[in-house]
Amino acid sequence: MDYKVSPFSDVWANGVFTVPTLLADKYLKMASEYQLKALLYVLRSNGRAGTAEIASAVGVSDDECDELLKFWVSEGLLETDESKAHLPKNQAASEKASFENVLPKAETVAAENAAPKTVKSKEALSPPRLSPKDVVAIMRSDEEIRFLLTEAQRVLGRSISHAEQEMFINMVSFYGLKAEIVLMILEFYRAEKEKGRTIGISYITAMAKNWAEEGISTVYEAEEKLKDIEKSDRLWNEVTAITGVKHRRPTEKQRETVKTWFEDFDITMINLASDIMKENISEPKLSYINSILKKWKKNGIKTPEDVKESERRFEERKKGKPSDKLRSKPTYDLEQIKKDAMDNTEI
Repeated sequence: MDYKVSPFSDVWANGVFTVPTLLADKYLKMASEYQLKALLYVLRSNGRAGTAEIASAVGVSDDECDELLKFWVSEGLLETDESKAHLPKNQAASEKASFENVLPKAETVAAENAAPKTVKSKEALSPPRLSPKDVVAIMRSDEEIRFLLTEAQRVLGRSISHAEQEMFINMVSFYGLKAEIVLMILEFYRAEKEKGRTIGISYITAMAKNWAEEGISTVYEAEEKLKDIEKSDRLWNEVTAITGVKHRRPTEKQRETVKTWFEDFDITMINLASDIMKENISEPKLSYINSILKKWKKNGIKTPEDVKESERRFEERKKGKPSDKLRSKPTYDLEQIKKDAMDNTEI
C-alpha cells in the first residue's frame, strides 16, 4: 500500500517547520522513539527549548530528557550552552551542523571497545565506559548491537537511557553474551518487575556476568538457566515460609545453598532443622540451618528417625553409659552449630 501526504488537510493550518532529510534517511531505526519525539519538539520550537519544557511535552522526567538529547548533541544536530562554552572561538564559529563530521570512524571505536568473547581474562577489569558518540559509532558498525538496543526498548516498553545502552553493549562486547541471550535476561527483568518484585537494573548486570562466567552461549542453555532460577525461587519461597526468614530476593549464593539442601534432604528434614534453629536462637538464620544440615549429611543422617536415634545415643552418653559406638557427639551439637553459624560466610 502506498501513502501520500494530503495537501489540503487541516493539519497544515498551524504552519510547518523544517526537518533535516538525514533524520528520516539515517535515524528512524537508530534513534529511539523518545529521542525522535524530543528532537521534533526542539525543531518545532524554532530550534531552541529548555529541558523542563521538552520533558513536559514528551512525557519524561527532566533527567531522562537530558539523557535523550545527549544523543543529538553527540550527533552534532543539537548543542547546549555548556558544550559551546568549551569550544575555541574559531571552532565554534566554523562549526557546521553535520552528522558525519562529529563522529570518529566507526571501525576505530568498535575496535577500541570490542573485547574478546571471554570473561576470565578480565576478571579484575571493569567494563569500558562509552560516550554517546561511542554508542552511535558501535551501532553503525555492529548490526548485532543495533538489533539489541532496538529490541531492548521493545522488551522494556520504554526508551532506554545512555547508561542502559552502555550496559547492554558491554554485556555483548565485554562479557561475550549473544544479543538474543541479553534480551532473554531483559525479558526476565521485565517479568520480575511486573510481578511487583524489587529488582534493580544492576541485578541483571550481575546476572549477565554470572551467565558469561558459566559459559552460557546458546538460547537453550539460557532457557535451562531461567528454568533453574524459577525452580530455585519456588524452593526459596518454601524455605522462607518454613524458617520465618524475612522474605527478599535471594542472592546467587543463597540460591545455590538452598538448592543443595533439597538435593540432599526432603522438606521434612529441612523443616526439622528449622524447628531446632527456632528452639535455640531468637532470630532466624539460614546459616544455622545450613550448619545443621551439613553435619547431618556428614554423619549420614537422612530421616527424622535417624535424628531421634542420635538424640537417644547422646542422652545415654550423658547418663554415663558410654560405649564404643556412643563416643561421638550428637549430629547437631548445638554449641558447635552456634559457633559455625556465627562464623559462616556462605549465606
